[in-house]
Amino acid sequence: MKRLTAILLVSALAAAPAFAQAGFSGTWKADLHSAHLSQKPDVFMIKSGVYTCSSCAPGYSIKADGAFHHVAGHPYYDEEAVKVVDAHTVTISDRLKGKAMGHATDTVSADGRTLTFTFTDTSGANGKAVTGRGTERRVGPAPAGSHAFSGSWRADKYDNVSDAGLTISFRLAGDMLQMNAPTGESYQARIGGPAVPIHGNPAATMMAVRRLGPATLQEIETRGGKQVGVTTMTLSPNGRTMHVVNEDKVQGTRMSYTSMKQ
Repeated sequence: MKRLTAILLVSALAAAPAFAQAGFSGTWKADLHSAHLSQKPDVFMIKSGVYTCSSCAPGYSIKADGAFHHVAGHPYYDEEAVKVVDAHTVTISDRLKGKAMGHATDTVSADGRTLTFTFTDTSGANGKAVTGRGTERRVGPAPAGSHAFSGSWRADKYDNVSDAGLTISFRLAGDMLQMNAPTGESYQARIGGPAVPIHGNPAATMMAVRRLGPATLQEIETRGGKQVGVTTMTLSPNGRTMHVVNEDKVQGTRMSYTSMKQ
């Protein structure tokens, strides 16, 4: 399922100078028009009533019969339901321990070259849903006899994503960084200190923060002691924008974008 994952904005040196202290603190909103999305293809197939996600980590296959089926090894969902609506449309729904985590509708264009998806992410701790849409471009053919949804797809763009999925707030005081997301996730970590829990995170993810320079902070996500994600945030000289690079260590993907101070 395509979802703007994790809204992502989330010590070698001493305490930052006043510029960085004031600069990081505040509410930030990701600019989707600036996003450089991962170029790693998504690879799916629906054939003979079975859905296979080859690009997922780990990959899996389940029946595409509209019912929920167990999926192992994925921290944000343990059940998934795939339904073939028609020759061009598929829906995918996820659950974790019985809780609805998200729903997506994927529609392939008549010429088979574009995949348009809409999604509703309900994984937030406070129940606030994130909605949006986007497109992917075909980079690999659908295997013979498979549904039009099948093949290799590369992310093209996201748009109409709700503010709850784009905004995040930071408060930097001394060497303590506090993060709050509209969906209910939060943490308070000492820069250069140990990993702390991300409160409200359904996958029990931990967060550590380190400073790479006077205007650059890096968030390091771990689960079960294993690094799963790295987000590097660098303030512009005027403190009004922030360049963000997110690396998903599990999926092996990388994306970057600019966030605007609100």
